Amino acid sequence: MLVRILTGLVGAPVVLFILISGTTAMQIIGTAVGIIAMMEYFKAVSTTYKPMQILGIGAIAVYFIFYRFIIDYYHIYISILLILTLTINVIKYPKYTLNDITITFFGVIYVGLLLGLIISIREMISGLFWVVLIFVCAWGSDTCAYFIGKFFGAKKLTPILSPKKTIAGAIGGIIGASIMVWIYCYIMIHLEQIVLSTSQIIVLVIVGGICALLSQIGDLAASSIKRAVNVKDYGRMFPGHGGVLDRIDSVLLITPLVYIVAYIFTN
Repeated sequence: MLVRILTGLVGAPVVLFILISGTTAMQIIGTAVGIIAMMEYFKAVSTTYKPMQILGIGAIAVYFIFYRFIIDYYHIYISILLILTLTINVIKYPKYTLNDITITFFGVIYVGLLLGLIISIREMISGLFWVVLIFVCAWGSDTCAYFIGKFFGAKKLTPILSPKKTIAGAIGGIIGASIMVWIYCYIMIHLEQIVLSTSQIIVLVIVGGICALLSQIGDLAASSIKRAVNVKDYGRMFPGHGGVLDRIDSVLLITPLVYIVAYIFTN
């Protein structure tokens, strides 16, 4: 547990610094994170399937490097990716099965699209507030769920999928994240990073609870993938936490909701 806490204490300021640095820095770091996460994903699923690794990693790299162009023409990006996938399948037939193709395509969407939304959120009005909110919800939920589940949890949430997770921990994570969002809102208002009414703060506290739930679903979804291919963690980069994908799996499912909420608030 000590290693897990120390890793979190070191990692949190680094992430905050990257977010504050702006979209260009985020795009550069996002490229590296996306590629590493994609490599971890492919390494895990390769125990059971034969994903098109070069195509997938290349697609992620192109997505983040040319993000500002692709985000406006995402349908073209997806279409080209699909064409390349099917073309490789024809050339290499029968090397790849339908499952291999699906695993490849899913990985690019799962890592690329959801992670890339963070850059879009950062570019919005008061973007720093919204993008930090994502991590407040995800890591707030994870931290509260971990400690409440450890000391008060008895009944398991999903014994087969994730034996260590408890119902008390899940509920504690949702409540804890909501409280942290409430505190976060007032801190950012005090720092003059955003202007929020009382009703808007209440809405964001509720959104924080929903985001906490989504982060837990994201974590469990990642666990289901790992169990399907019989691996414990996606990687070992962060002591006590696993790999890059292990750290962002709870973040990925939150990004669409925060994007929608931020869009509504800023428009």
